[in-house]
This record gives sequence, C-alpha cells and structure tokens, in this order.
Amino acid sequence: MDANVEALDNLMSNLKEHGYDFNKIPYVLQLNKRDLPNILSTEDLGKELRKKNEAMIEAVAFQGTGVFETLKEIAKQVLTELKAGG
Repeated sequence: MDANVEALDNLMSNLKEHGYDFNKIPYVLQLNKRDLPNILSTEDLGKELRKKNEAMIEAVAFQGTGVFETLKEIAKQVLTELKAGG
C-alpha cells in the first residue's frame, strides 16, 4: 500500500510541476494483480487511493482481464472532455 500511495503522490506532484491539475484530467484507477492471494479488498484500496471518486477497475493485466475496460473508461472520459471543449 505504501508504494501505491507514494506512486500516486508522485503522479500528482509531477502533473502539478508540469502545469496540470489532477482534478481536471481524465483518470482511472486500475487495481491490478487481483488474482494474487492475500490481496486487499477493493473497498480498502479505494479508501486509500481514490482521490476524486474516479472509476476503479479490477484487473489481471497479464490475462487481459480489466485491460479493455480500463481503456474504454479512459477513452470515454477523454471524449467527454474533448466534447466539452477541454
């Protein structure tokens, strides 16, 4: 969990450094490796990692599970942003 929180903090910091507002960009939280034993619940992960009520999609990337769903969600958000003139 600590590594995930740190990575998300770094993402937000890097975006800010480059003039982007994390709260205004399309963003999906993909929860990968959901096939491993002893994983945290999606509820616990959401409490720690969700920042703006973003979509949260479970995945097992090497099997392709959740990958297309994540891509579809982020594409939908980008298209919505473009239609709004963003």
